[in-house]
Amino acid sequence: MLKKLLFPLLAVFMLAGCATNSTTLNVSPVIKLPQQDPSLMGITVSINGADQRSDKALAKVNRDGQLVTLTPSRDLRFLLQEVLEKQMGARGYMIGPNGAVDLQIVVNNLYSDVTQGNVRYSITTKADISIIATAKNGNKQVKNYRQTYSVEGAFNATNDKITTAVNATLGDVIDDMAQDTSIHEFIKQNAR
Repeated sequence: MLKKLLFPLLAVFMLAGCATNSTTLNVSPVIKLPQQDPSLMGITVSINGADQRSDKALAKVNRDGQLVTLTPSRDLRFLLQEVLEKQMGARGYMIGPNGAVDLQIVVNNLYSDVTQGNVRYSITTKADISIIATAKNGNKQVKNYRQTYSVEGAFNATNDKITTAVNATLGDVIDDMAQDTSIHEFIKQNAR
């Protein structure tokens, strides 16, 4: 009887321990979409992503005397490529190979600087994302989007708190991309 009760209880504790020791952050920012431009007549753009960061970690945190490296649940290059595809599709562009303009979304920096003491923590997340637009006529435009998000609180910087900071920062960048029309205007001027 004791074995029947002890083994399932032990399994529950082991699974709970695994859940709290995860080194993966669930990156899923809110995606804002821009207004549709009815004047677009069948302009196709090609989109790809790149991650230029030298270190793929989102944060490094000291936990119980050990430095723990936290990484994203998704490849940021593909996540941001998907975001840009949704935004360009919402504007009215067709997405495909051999577009009139090639767009590349580049992750230059995305990192959470986490400091924690005995009773307080601080998280500062910085994002630096670029969109490089290259037209077939040789014209090129680079637009940078930068955001910083800071939060402080009591006790420890948990994975959930760091994830919230990362998603908020990326969400702000995505919102800036949706509101900005400079790449959109560049495409309209150079897609002919």
